[in-house]
Amino acid sequence: MMVHRDVACRNILLTEEKVANQLNAKLADFGLCCYCDDTFTYHAITTNRRLPLKWLSIEALTERLFSEKSDVWAFGILCYEIFSFGKVPYLALSNYEMVEFLQAGNRLEKPSDTPDAIYELMLDCWKEDPADRSKFKDIGNSLKTMLENETTRYGYLKLGSDD
Repeated sequence: MMVHRDVACRNILLTEEKVANQLNAKLADFGLCCYCDDTFTYHAITTNRRLPLKWLSIEALTERLFSEKSDVWAFGILCYEIFSFGKVPYLALSNYEMVEFLQAGNRLEKPSDTPDAIYELMLDCWKEDPADRSKFKDIGNSLKTMLENETTRYGYLKLGSDD
């Protein structure tokens, strides 16, 4: 199994599906990818590469442990980027302050106009214990269900109030 280690908006490509006339999102830039061992984790003893600290999970920041679950954490940050219209996560915090902030149980605030179900998904991605985070397959199923439940609005998620 591979771990991407750089799941972020800057690495998402949109392609148009000509048959269905829709956009598809695809993850790109595999420069930080690594292979996991048989426990599905990768322990970076040392790294000569700069890692995207604001997107890393607690265990990646403190123990240099990477897995599908650290990519799930980064997916939650990617969702924050999307629903905050491109805000940089933890902008006001230094890297050291960010680690303390996260270890104290704090998480990014809900961006305005973000549906509750999406923010709950983000919080699930940011659970401290990696074992408590969803798998990507489950996240995909949750997102599919959310979109199916929004068919009265033609598949669009409701943002903001009805005013």
